Amino acid sequence: MNKDSFLSRRRFIGGVGAVTGAAALGGIGAAEALAASTGAKAPHPKTPAEALRILQAGNRRYRQGKLTLRDYSPVGEKRASEQKPFAAIITCADSRISPELIFDLERGNIFASRIAGNGIDSGTLGSTEYAVAVLGVKLVLVLGHSDCGAVKSAIAVVTEGKSYPSSKYGAIGEVIDLLVPTVKSLPADERTLARCVPANAIAQAQDLARRGPIVAPAVESGAIEVVAGVYNIANGAVSIVR
Repeated sequence: MNKDSFLSRRRFIGGVGAVTGAAALGGIGAAEALAASTGAKAPHPKTPAEALRILQAGNRRYRQGKLTLRDYSPVGEKRASEQKPFAAIITCADSRISPELIFDLERGNIFASRIAGNGIDSGTLGSTEYAVAVLGVKLVLVLGHSDCGAVKSAIAVVTEGKSYPSSKYGAIGEVIDLLVPTVKSLPADERTLARCVPANAIAQAQDLARRGPIVAPAVESGAIEVVAGVYNIANGAVSIVR
């Protein structure tokens, strides 16, 4: 494998090092390294705090280039007909985000809903309600990210009077409208992308946590926790911002 090809593959998994030591030594690519990973089984988390620790530990492995695709789902070989994820994630539709990869998890561990700007609409809400009520997830993470185009657009609506009429933009404006109230809530001098991205993730998480009849009671009983986070595309780190 030539140098340029190797660097390109490193960028694919986050630009934070080689895929694994074996991949670097053996000269195999990212896809082959992922296929060869152990997928080590581990106990299904019993509490929201344990679920969050698992995500954070997986993100550390991802940033270090030590992917193992850990598996915390108890269904084992029945994955084709059953699922038992331990966390639900609402994140942006941005192509640079892969929830399973950035948390170093095997398939079947995360129930993911995606929408530009990681807002709460009927689709993300209903999907998350299903994850809580039927699948029994312990944690819900609303995950924003750096360089978010949807948040940029919401900032433009508030600061520049930008608009997205449906006659030209279809339903794009409806997605942006989910983010506009958070931008408006910030002082004018704080309406920057760096400030608005975490503020939006927090606002959407707080909105979700108050939604009945499923999520709010689960939060109140301690069955689940809803948290907000931000993924830094440049270095691969996920920060919990609450």
